[in-house]
Amino acid sequence: CRHQPGAPGLLASVTLIKGAMAHQDQDGAAAVEFALLLPLLVVLLFGFIQFGTAFNTRIQATNAAREGARMAVVGIADWADVGGGTAFWQAVQQDAGIGNIDNCVLSTDDVVGGTLTVTFDYPLDLVIPFMPNPPSWQTGTAKATMRIEQLSVPGGPGGC
Repeated sequence: CRHQPGAPGLLASVTLIKGAMAHQDQDGAAAVEFALLLPLLVVLLFGFIQFGTAFNTRIQATNAAREGARMAVVGIADWADVGGGTAFWQAVQQDAGIGNIDNCVLSTDDVVGGTLTVTFDYPLDLVIPFMPNPPSWQTGTAKATMRIEQLSVPGGPGGC
């Protein structure tokens, strides 16, 4: 019964061989699909990493603006020396822990109880593979506003 044509054992072995051949044809398709998706996955990975570093830079710059505003609202006697021979904007830049800061502005109502705002631009170094880097991605703006507790000397810190 085993060697007769159409026996169950022979049919099962032929089916196994056909199944193995069909599975072998799919191996190349998986490699092609992976090769097509790899650039997208790399862009996503580096995008997440760059977003994280940019967000960290924003947090540092905002904290530096807040520290600068706090320094100014409690009263500054000499804008050129806010402590240790350091000028106001230089102290803000050191607090930020980033590269150069630009477009530094300190605006105030010059009245106790009014508001004081510290604003500056800081560089962002975003590099995402296969993606353009438009000018709007190259700088960020940090801003902090606080209530004036004591007036500082007139004149302000000037620009940075």
